[in-house]
Amino acid sequence: MDFYLNQVLNAFSKMDAQLLGELLDPDQTYQDVPQAVFIRKMEELFREFREDGDEHLEVEPGNCCELNCNPDLIRTAYRFVGNNTLNYLDLRFIIEPTADLRDHCIRDIFECSFLRCHQPKEWYGSKVYLTIYDDEKLGYYLSPDEILHTEIALKAQKELKEGREVFDMEEVQHWLDLYQPTFEFILHSESEMPGRLLRWNAFFGFYQGLKSYLLFFEKWERSLVVESWRLNLDLPEEVLMEVILDGEKIIIENEHEYVHYILKAEEGYRVPYHLKPLVGGSADTFSDSWEWFKSRQEPLVKKYYALTDLEASKYLTGWEVMDPEGRLKSLTFHLDVREKAKNRGEEIPFGLWGSRK
Repeated sequence: MDFYLNQVLNAFSKMDAQLLGELLDPDQTYQDVPQAVFIRKMEELFREFREDGDEHLEVEPGNCCELNCNPDLIRTAYRFVGNNTLNYLDLRFIIEPTADLRDHCIRDIFECSFLRCHQPKEWYGSKVYLTIYDDEKLGYYLSPDEILHTEIALKAQKELKEGREVFDMEEVQHWLDLYQPTFEFILHSESEMPGRLLRWNAFFGFYQGLKSYLLFFEKWERSLVVESWRLNLDLPEEVLMEVILDGEKIIIENEHEYVHYILKAEEGYRVPYHLKPLVGGSADTFSDSWEWFKSRQEPLVKKYYALTDLEASKYLTGWEVMDPEGRLKSLTFHLDVREKAKNRGEEIPFGLWGSRK
């Protein structure tokens, strides 16, 4: 028989948000949000699966094993797995038998953080998360000003992100100036009431990220690296080291060490932001000068490399810095290691890079 629960699971499998909306009770909440909001969330996740290359979701039954999560409710759960990517979404279903005991009704659906499948695959892709914001939940209170700035924030982010292949820094600067009052309002509100997960959070992070890059590019433009690059100076090693260290200081202090391994020559050494390159103004200066900087930095790193293979492996798995891979690629790091060793009365030999396989 085509039971109700099977119909709902089939709608998930087909990634059919419209059918799911017809099946789920419009008068109920799911993960504390109205049915319409839940369906919209599912539609967004289904789109994400499809964009990654999945045609349908495989339904794998299981149980929620987080005993502290709603311990009084049934633990039926399902893992929905992309047929190509094997990315997966874990949901817990609160079901009850119907009055005639012939079927089940669904009282709630919410994300499961600890699902164990009855017959799991050997491996899975990335977990897909169902993000529910506090102000999407039924009855959640926001002040009139918070409602206003939420709408402005959602409009602002959509305005800059949609229909663009690149982020031009001149337009970014105008956008940052235009929406600075909303950003500052959110900043103040978050300091007054921390810990809330609101719909404006995405705008807030998006704004912060762009502002951070703009400041980074502007500092880089004033660096010794750019001055030397523009003059195309042939510098002695001692002076060149000062130039490289000045550039690395800007990278490290602005927490952008990952640029050491994400920038690609075939992409013009463009920094990607939300999968779109940053271009124009100081962003162009950074990208244009990066090859000059990198081609001079790498030989110095190799020469002054200060770790054995074993020490490097240990450092990469440690927690000393946020981005150990990026830090290991910097001259700053290796000179610091050598200086500390010298202060201890030790000498680190040269040529350690040559021993690496």
